[in-house]
Amino acid sequence: MLSTFFVNICVIITFMYLSGIIAKFYSIRLPFPSLRVQMIGGLLFGLYGTVLMNYSFHINDSTIVDLRHLAIVTAAVYLGGLASVISGFIIAILRILMFGITSSAIDAAFIMILLGLSGVYFAYASWSRLSKIITMNLLGMSMIFVVLLMNTDSMSTLMRVYPIQMTIAFIGGIFIYFIAEFINRSNEMLFVLERRASTDHLTDLSNRRQFEQSLRAELQHARHYHQKLSLLAIDIDRFKKINDTYGHSAGDAVLKQLGQLLVEHARSTDLVSRHGGEEFAILLLDCGYHQSITIAESVRKAVARSLFTLPDGQTVKLTVSIGVAVYPDHCDDHEDNDLYDQADRALYEAKNTGRNRVCSLPPYNTIVAEDDW
Repeated sequence: MLSTFFVNICVIITFMYLSGIIAKFYSIRLPFPSLRVQMIGGLLFGLYGTVLMNYSFHINDSTIVDLRHLAIVTAAVYLGGLASVISGFIIAILRILMFGITSSAIDAAFIMILLGLSGVYFAYASWSRLSKIITMNLLGMSMIFVVLLMNTDSMSTLMRVYPIQMTIAFIGGIFIYFIAEFINRSNEMLFVLERRASTDHLTDLSNRRQFEQSLRAELQHARHYHQKLSLLAIDIDRFKKINDTYGHSAGDAVLKQLGQLLVEHARSTDLVSRHGGEEFAILLLDCGYHQSITIAESVRKAVARSLFTLPDGQTVKLTVSIGVAVYPDHCDDHEDNDLYDQADRALYEAKNTGRNRVCSLPPYNTIVAEDDW
């Protein structure tokens, strides 16, 4: 008997570990993920509970005991009410299909459905997760006791099994809590680190590393589908003067506000990033030359007419210079970095010809023709 319950605990822990890997791989945030994730999670935990029925302890020919209810408890607390209901119904149906239609099977199935439905309340109750697990676990064991009492002829036989089941179920619930919390914290730390690795800490935009990855991916997409791809390289004019005059905290405030302004004036499908210092970039997806120039001019004018608020309440005005490059017009089709290099060259052209301007270089084919000549 003890070995059977011990196997139950080991199986549950293994499934929790596998679920944690799946959550990490698909970047699933707990608790209460999307309804789609709850449906899939409910299905998985229903199958987990069903597996536990293969490691059951028989009280008599038609009555078995195990820790399948802990799968429903875990689904309710960590995934949500929908997952709890789905897992309860799956365990109930498979209990009957696996062991036949008997009174004990029907009673056990009813209890699993009832426990799954009760998980809707526990899932959204304003308790700690440990309190939910303990309370729902005790509720489930109370229901199980009633079913066992109804389907066991000898009270002495029941009392030889139930106290051990109750004790191991309680300990198992505590184990599940600590393992689930450890997995959840580990995944959250990983999500935070991944976000920090790809996001600029000041403006919350994509950083240069993420931008370079996105640029490579979008260039590949543009090549495959024969689409245009435009890049705006943006630099704040005389930004050093703001830092020297008002301090670096004022400069940071300006950068944050400019980042937000760029997001507002880019299209929802475009990628806005900060490359460090006063340098920004906007990757315009499926966007040709004339449209990119129009967007760049819109951004330039919006910056020029905006007032940027400093921490002390003062306001300052800014201008930006913008270099525009378009794939495949301005770059080598086989060089991923060439699009950025051409936008950067256009940016320096804007800087050197008076600032507060939008510039682009001649098309690449024109440059090649002149070199050949």
